[in-house]
Amino acid sequence: MRIKVLINFLLVLIIVPNISYAQKLDSIRSTLLKEVLISDTIRRESIQKESSSRIDNTMIEKIETISVGDLAKYIAGVNVKDYGGIGGLKTISVRGLGSNHSAVIYDGISVTDFQTGQVDLSKFSSSNIKEIRLYNGQSYSLLQPARALASSNAFFIETIRPGFDSTERFKTTLKTTYGSFNYANLGINSAFKINNIWTSLLDLDINNTSGKYPYLLRYGNNGNDSTSKEIRKNSDYFGFRSELNLFGSFNSSTDIKLKAYYFYSERGLPMSTTYYYTNSGQRLWDENFFLQSIFTHKLNNRLEYRNHLKALYSFTHYYDSKAITFLGYQSDTYYQREYYINNVGSYKICKNFSTSLSNDIILNNLNSPNLFISSAQRVSSLSAWSFLYDNSKLLINANILNTIVEDRSDLSTTPLIKKHFSPFLSLGYTFKNSITISLFYKDIFRMPTFNDLYFNRVNESKLKPELTKQLNLHLEYFKSLGFYKTNSIDISLDIYHNKVNDKIIAVPQRNLFIWSVINYGQVDINGIDLQTMFRAYLPYSIDLRVRSTYSYQYVVDISNKESVTYKNQVPYTPKHSGSLFINLKHPFIDFSYTFSFVGKRYSLPQNTERNLLKPYQDHSITISKDINLKKQKMNIGLSCLNLLGEKYEVVINYPMPQRQFRINFKIYL
Repeated sequence: MRIKVLINFLLVLIIVPNISYAQKLDSIRSTLLKEVLISDTIRRESIQKESSSRIDNTMIEKIETISVGDLAKYIAGVNVKDYGGIGGLKTISVRGLGSNHSAVIYDGISVTDFQTGQVDLSKFSSSNIKEIRLYNGQSYSLLQPARALASSNAFFIETIRPGFDSTERFKTTLKTTYGSFNYANLGINSAFKINNIWTSLLDLDINNTSGKYPYLLRYGNNGNDSTSKEIRKNSDYFGFRSELNLFGSFNSSTDIKLKAYYFYSERGLPMSTTYYYTNSGQRLWDENFFLQSIFTHKLNNRLEYRNHLKALYSFTHYYDSKAITFLGYQSDTYYQREYYINNVGSYKICKNFSTSLSNDIILNNLNSPNLFISSAQRVSSLSAWSFLYDNSKLLINANILNTIVEDRSDLSTTPLIKKHFSPFLSLGYTFKNSITISLFYKDIFRMPTFNDLYFNRVNESKLKPELTKQLNLHLEYFKSLGFYKTNSIDISLDIYHNKVNDKIIAVPQRNLFIWSVINYGQVDINGIDLQTMFRAYLPYSIDLRVRSTYSYQYVVDISNKESVTYKNQVPYTPKHSGSLFINLKHPFIDFSYTFSFVGKRYSLPQNTERNLLKPYQDHSITISKDINLKKQKMNIGLSCLNLLGEKYEVVINYPMPQRQFRINFKIYL
């Protein structure tokens, strides 16, 4: 009840003043202004100088994916941990740093799971995504929350914002998909132009699958050991997601975005396929609801202000009917709550020089009445002072971030307080508008999660925060080739070195819900990310797009020269990985081919043959066709995923689906 009251109060604070303001404008307006989108103080030229990787809406539409987690594997430097099937958890690790170091920003505000620190990207559908962009280090925008600066990298997810011509007021897109293993999906996207100020967008998405896919069970690591063909059990999934967005553009200086998000899922948690044990009695229920708003106002040509607000409620229920307890089963419930406010203002000191101040206040609370620690609370304050100099050739971006965190739990009367200053500096220069070179340094730290410290089913942990230092050199070449219409090529290379002290490593202990967590000591990370993008308009109305990535990551333990794991690759981090995307678009038909590969990895710190996970490749194709009806437009597509039917595991003993087919229909009303 208190949550509902607070949420309503926050909405009243945001909406009522702006509605009254809009009414005043209406009373004096004599001409209708065209819609103007508010942009940050940073200009487009500076984007080239950032170390980043982008997947745009065109590529998203061409790849047959269900969630954002499926798309992330096409981004350089990203390692996706996929636990199999439609309902399998999907988390990302960027440049060997672990998923906790990635800030997932959904439409401008961070998505958090402070219980585990790992955001499950399978909760976000790819059907309503406009763009995904990964910033190594951080974005150079001045009007962003301090929390977006408080991670080693930032994973921005931007959803589609509706646009209308002068005669439109309402439009809807219906999408349905059916595929192997009884997979079914229904998506509805409806946009409505309320008036000249307000537009709305409702997006609904339902996924369901039995998850019963075939796999090969191996009874040992030796190639001569016995095998049997099995069907994956307890891997079913049902998920429902809904989003309601309101966009208000009051004039050329004032803009507001409101979002209500709800997600519910029920899934089986399949056991690791070892010791002839192929079934599981574990179930997981997730429920997430949040409200968020972003209000932007440009006071004059020099001063801009932005406010971010968010209130979140999350419920998780884990049940194991086969657990060995005095009850004969295990049933745990977790309740998360977060209240978040950010204020940020930017000031243009002179033509090319700007500064900003940003402050976040965050209250997190986690309750679990079934465990020996029933409650933990964290209060965080993040403050950032940023500077940006950009004259289109030279760019200098710097900030200092101050983090103060206070933890309290049932087991301790003394609060745990941590403080840290995190500097960031980036220099970039563009030669002849085609070659860019930039360098950044960042010092960051991250607190252990609530599961790490309190809810680990062992005792209160003494884990230390991770301390990370990043150094990155970015080179980029862009050229418009200029033959037969517009053709272009874009090549970027990143060379980086990261050092992590007291690195926290989490691996599944008995199942996908209970993990083992340790401080790993000191880890050295050296790597290379290479990206190429090519587009050409060919004769016969053919539009060709090619995008490729390659990553090399050397992520090793250097904490103790006497240890058996000294200079061993960190678990689940491949040295080599990459992807390829090719799209041929013709008015008659649209063809896409995707390829991804991951080199060998190890499931445990010791790099032995017993812990080896073999490399794998994934080939997929999609063929689609636009059909113009009398009043509507329809698209039909056929896809084959894992075309060669490769048998592989992303996480040891969690086999992935082999070859599968999907057919989808999309109707634009």
